[in-house]
Amino acid sequence: MTFTLAAWPIVLGQLLLAVVCGGLVGYQRERLERPAGFRTHVLVCVGSAVYMLVSIAIAGKNFDPSRIAAQVASGMGFLGAGTIVKQGSVVRGLTTAASLWAVAGVGLAVGMGGPGVSIALLGTLVVYLTLTGLQLIERRIAHGHTCEVQIRLHDARKRVDWLHAQFLDNGLEITGITIEADENGSGELSLECHAQALDDLQRTVSKLTADPGVMSVHWSCR
Repeated sequence: MTFTLAAWPIVLGQLLLAVVCGGLVGYQRERLERPAGFRTHVLVCVGSAVYMLVSIAIAGKNFDPSRIAAQVASGMGFLGAGTIVKQGSVVRGLTTAASLWAVAGVGLAVGMGGPGVSIALLGTLVVYLTLTGLQLIERRIAHGHTCEVQIRLHDARKRVDWLHAQFLDNGLEITGITIEADENGSGELSLECHAQALDDLQRTVSKLTADPGVMSVHWSCR
């Protein structure tokens, strides 16, 4: 590919497609508050596309353009490793690391152009469906955890529906609830819930503690 002035719109279109593909996967990760979100996935996808475009431009007709591009796949291991965290016996971030690696492949396909564009679009669709659809299947087959949560807050009786919505929004099933409130309305709610993943409960607790009406949150799971 010769990068003449006439080729600029094509290159710009490829880079914008990389933004869309990386952004779609990144949005899914951002929505779940994962370590690498929207911007990181966009940058990885666009960067991979740029590497591929430069590789093709340098190679011309006499050299193999895959040499530079091949380093992207191995180099992504360093970036992906930064999202993996071990907490006790639980390892977190593996799925996000895998999504970054997959997005890098999508970016390379975008930079390839021609049939690579179709590969990139189909690859993005498969990655997105894997992250969203298989998560629902995992929740059905996983044993999950039974958790107890104690929440002290103002206007305890009036905020039961709000609390219930916070748990449901994060995929937590409430199996029991008791309320002890004083005459001023402040009190403690004791909840028993079922969580397929501790991440879901931790995310919920983080949102609850950020609310000014919540005084304290304590939880345990088995």
